[in-house]
Amino acid sequence: MRVVTLDNWRKARVIVMDGVWGSSKIRSLDWAVGEMVVVLVTREGVVTGNVSGSRFKSDLTAWDNDVHEWHVPLAGIALVEGVAGQRLNTDVRDVLRHCYGEQVYFRVLLHGMRLGDEPEGRIRELLRSPASAG
Repeated sequence: MRVVTLDNWRKARVIVMDGVWGSSKIRSLDWAVGEMVVVLVTREGVVTGNVSGSRFKSDLTAWDNDVHEWHVPLAGIALVEGVAGQRLNTDVRDVLRHCYGEQVYFRVLLHGMRLGDEPEGRIRELLRSPASAG
């Protein structure tokens, strides 16, 4: 499982519509097919999906004028917004802070690092809870 962030809903809706995560960084080098990606959208919601293929380089921009040449295809995409999305976003951040500490928490999000067993298990429980169904 990986946890990454986006700064606005416009970008999140492109992921949902196109089924692709885009990044200007080559941080997705070791993302594996089947691995879950949790996208924290600002502090307002969450998008989840599973890596469905190898990352690829493309000249197409992932969102408007931002250049995000590295793309990772996603399948099984789900969106949690509104009150449930805000709560889930906060809870995922809390799990990461608790498991990694404040300093490493930011690096985990920035680099989309693979999570350890404990935080992944706790986040999966959050995703299975009825409150995250929105």
